[in-house]
Amino acid sequence: MEKRWVGLEEALRLTEGNLTLMPPEVLPLHECAQRIAAEDVYAQIDSPSLTASLKDGYAVCASDVASAGEKTPVILPLAGVVAAGETTFLALEKGQTIRILTGAPLPSGAEAVVSQEFTREDDRQITFFAHAEAGRNVLKRGTDVRKGEQIVRKGEILTAGHAGLLAAAGLESILVHRLPRVAIAATGDEIIAPGEPFRSGAIFASNLVTLSAFLRHRKIEVVTKIIKDRPEQIREAVSSLLAESDVLLTIGGAWEGDKDYALRVLHDLGWEAYYHRVRIGPGKAVSFGVLQGKPVFCLPGGPPSNEMAFLQIAFPAILAMSGDSSPALAATQAVLTEEVRGQKDWTQFIYAELREENSKWYATPLVSASRLKNMAGAKGLIKIPEGEQVLASGERITVQLLV
Repeated sequence: MEKRWVGLEEALRLTEGNLTLMPPEVLPLHECAQRIAAEDVYAQIDSPSLTASLKDGYAVCASDVASAGEKTPVILPLAGVVAAGETTFLALEKGQTIRILTGAPLPSGAEAVVSQEFTREDDRQITFFAHAEAGRNVLKRGTDVRKGEQIVRKGEILTAGHAGLLAAAGLESILVHRLPRVAIAATGDEIIAPGEPFRSGAIFASNLVTLSAFLRHRKIEVVTKIIKDRPEQIREAVSSLLAESDVLLTIGGAWEGDKDYALRVLHDLGWEAYYHRVRIGPGKAVSFGVLQGKPVFCLPGGPPSNEMAFLQIAFPAILAMSGDSSPALAATQAVLTEEVRGQKDWTQFIYAELREENSKWYATPLVSASRLKNMAGAKGLIKIPEGEQVLASGERITVQLLV
């Protein structure tokens, strides 16, 4: 049942409780960064699969070169050469040395590798000017990962480093949650797409571009459409966009004015609405419901309101559908440089500049009259939680990051 006004936390709970996790898909490892693992993953092999040399140099028995130094060189005969990838393994006898290249398997009997810069070769006689204790310059089998070891947890955000680890562990692909496809419909007779011929009274669709940029930054596929303020056109667009997407965002028509048709069309189409209006500023005129089993967010049209409703409510929901349980925006601690005020019964957000000084971050509210310049120049968002009215200058606060 639709709730008329809700607080931010209740809005987030109602939204989260009505989302469907995207089904898994298999991706090659080079495409898995920033995706969410849909399964626990275990190493298929030891890596490295053999004990190997970390340096170009000479494999030795540690006791044979224990006394070696600049003034006390030790000379050993060369018994062979081994390189990476070789399948014929040499054995080292005490009192000998074997030339070894980086990544080559350590010969049986060898205990260490002396780096070549501490040696000199002369007619298959190797002079050592440094010692090497057992294990020096040696990478033991399974040091990076052991066969059967869990290397990725279900629900973990994958990184480029994970991709390399998975490859080293013998895998070529991984099961991840699919990213939701998002459709954005901007409504308004005055809205035109960037690149179209400008006309007096028109507004380029900056909201649509901003939201698309946030989503594309997270690799989420986006389809966009600009619709005139005609109920029949909005109805047709909603139906077609829902058919090809997993989430629908509408921009504009979210209040109750004479030409606020988007919300009316959604109700006429039978969406199951959960709330209309959230106690946040800017962004209060945001609604959420489910239509044809898919989440639909009706966002306000004013640029700050549109962006804030998206960042605080719709964006976290979209990411959660991909299995991502972390906040949509990272946060840091910063010292507030000026007092900020809000309404005690609302959650207020204020665009802010951030600067680092003496290993501390400082947040300064942006007060330009230009809404779009504030949005473009902001590096963070100051949050005044519901129930608080003032954050004092000098107070240490949590700032959401926009960079």
